[in-house]
Amino acid sequence: MCFFGKKKYVAAISCLKRANYLAPFDWKILYNLGLVHLTMQQYASAFYFLSAAVHFQPKLAELYMLLAVALTHLEDVKNAKLSYRKACALDT
Repeated sequence: MCFFGKKKYVAAISCLKRANYLAPFDWKILYNLGLVHLTMQQYASAFYFLSAAVHFQPKLAELYMLLAVALTHLEDVKNAKLSYRKACALDT
């Protein structure tokens, strides 16, 4: 994520994909991959990684919020609304 902070997104994705290869069940890596892809406006990839992160960490509202952002950009309004509602329900 240091590369992400320096706006070197391709390097960030490369490092995070290697980390995902080494620890495929770590939701934080999937979350960060989704975040970087959202920043790069690669919404389908962001959806893929964020939905995988949700499967490992289903109680985190921020994951659903980011998933809703990706779905909104993919023009899936129905599921984006569901995801926003889930995020609001989980947010304390």
